[in-house]
Amino acid sequence: MNIEPWRHRANRLARLTRQAASTWGPGTTYPATGILLALMIVGGVVLRIQNVGYPFRYGFDESQWVGAARQFLVGLPDAAECCHPPLAKFLIGVGMLVFGDTPMGWRFMPLCLGIQSIVLVFFIASTLFRDRRAGWMAAAFMAGDGFFLAFSRHAFSEGMMATLVLWSLLAACTARGWGGVLASAMLVGLAASIKWSGVIVALPVCFAILWLRRAPWYSVVSFAIVPVVHLAIWMIGLSLIGQPNDPMSVFSEMRRRQGLHLGFPHGANPAESPWYSWLIIQHPLLLNSTYSGSTARLASSVGNPLLLIAWDLCLVAMSIAAAAYALRVRRITEWWSRVFDTDANRAQIVLGAAFVSMMMLWISGRIVSYWYHYLTPWGLALTLLGGVVSRLDRRYPKSVLIFVAIVLAVSIYFAPVWAELPISIPAAHRRLIFSRWR
Repeated sequence: MNIEPWRHRANRLARLTRQAASTWGPGTTYPATGILLALMIVGGVVLRIQNVGYPFRYGFDESQWVGAARQFLVGLPDAAECCHPPLAKFLIGVGMLVFGDTPMGWRFMPLCLGIQSIVLVFFIASTLFRDRRAGWMAAAFMAGDGFFLAFSRHAFSEGMMATLVLWSLLAACTARGWGGVLASAMLVGLAASIKWSGVIVALPVCFAILWLRRAPWYSVVSFAIVPVVHLAIWMIGLSLIGQPNDPMSVFSEMRRRQGLHLGFPHGANPAESPWYSWLIIQHPLLLNSTYSGSTARLASSVGNPLLLIAWDLCLVAMSIAAAAYALRVRRITEWWSRVFDTDANRAQIVLGAAFVSMMMLWISGRIVSYWYHYLTPWGLALTLLGGVVSRLDRRYPKSVLIFVAIVLAVSIYFAPVWAELPISIPAAHRRLIFSRWR
């Protein structure tokens, strides 16, 4: 038997594999770092998908969103009185049309958008930092974070809005003309049609377009379409439930629901948490809990504590660097310029501005805030953190390898209480060590 053709094919396949790895692989200094990042991404996707239809009952606030989606499907008034815009209910309803009025149906679209977020941060970080290593870092951190993981498995609006915010930022960062800017503006309109707080992303998106100078500055007039998109979503929603859907009726309904939304007093809900408590993970929410004897299945939104600590340190470091540049502290600025080049600094400014913008409403204290409100800024933080770590990998590869390994280990340790895997109650309490985490 002549084995030469088979050997030739094997060599060709190996060559193509090496080329693909060189083009799309992490490109980290140590190959082991890239392997750990890949494991984190694969594990994060698997944990999101597995048994997503469990438990067979409502989790945290799912009744409000599923009930409203059900009203749109049957064409009746919104008895659930969900005071937010209609798009999240439409999306949940799509899953219910495909899989029925079951937990799988409720959670299908949040799951799809949750998985998209991993891909989106890859492209945003790769584009802004001009380094695919940054994209791999950001994608792995997103995949290995329990905050996003838990909400990807839950019929709730916040995760879907966070994904549309990432979509709008990606469109802005890759826009080269009117078409890209218009797409970004339409995505902002869709984000605002999930929850009104989504409209805030228009500020950092416009800033990114102007700062990056990849599209004509005057193309930002395309954002005049944002209220048009929002109005169209409302008109469709009201028509589906047999309500008047002319513009004046829409405005009247929006004002009524805004009054309901703003009518909640501070301190009335024990789950409330101010914005500054998010930085220390003071009060994450338990989205689902099922107990059977000595076994528990929990869906905690506590997130990966190591990533939250790393982000807090990153915030401090960037603040010190900004002050050092303003005060011309030479030693700090010289070190910073050795680690972070022009592309990295430009990316940090874009993502930092986006993070701060999405925090402004909650910092103002005008609206009652909860842990889940941090989800959208947190997606931007993970993207920026991925880019920062990718630059550190160039100069401190061994330290980055250790950091990534510990992040993965923490993710594995917390996975049971993120993805509702069966675990003993004492083991669950060892992970959710503080009473407010339970």
